Amino acid sequence: MLYDFVNSVDLRRYVEQGVAHEPGDELETPAQLEKWLQTRGLLKSGTRISHAEHREALELRTALRQFLSSSPAQQSAAAIELERAAARFPLSVTASRKRSLDLRPVVRRASSGLGGVLAELVRLSDSGRLERMKICSSDECHWVFYDRSKPGNRRWCSSDRCGNREKTRAYRDRQRRGD
Repeated sequence: MLYDFVNSVDLRRYVEQGVAHEPGDELETPAQLEKWLQTRGLLKSGTRISHAEHREALELRTALRQFLSSSPAQQSAAAIELERAAARFPLSVTASRKRSLDLRPVVRRASSGLGGVLAELVRLSDSGRLERMKICSSDECHWVFYDRSKPGNRRWCSSDRCGNREKTRAYRDRQRRGD
């Protein structure tokens, strides 16, 4: 769900086989956010998202993307923005009979289900896997991906696409400069 939410805005702008990729936003309107939440079981059918809730959801998505893309030097500023945006989506601790604990969204309004995105973020952090959530280094992409490489040092969402384009560009630049 975290992956889907942060990638609900598609900033990719590249040409592949002569066809330009069109950037887009799955959550451009409150109605689109409603549909997105309903599809994932986070909103009951017939429930409406207000314009304020829509704006807050977009702010949360932006804060998450900034946090995931921040360097260690930018981490504290990105964390402050994430905390501010996340405060609108509170979580509670739920205990089961099996003595396990889980975080659940506190349902106060229609968009409260987005707290599940934050719960997933906390789970990734607790398991030490949050560092593997990255944003593609290509200026044409910025897609969020999970780095499954053994050393955890991938820079691009796809070596075949973004990586290849960047390496080809760098090669051509070196050839032009005579390096």
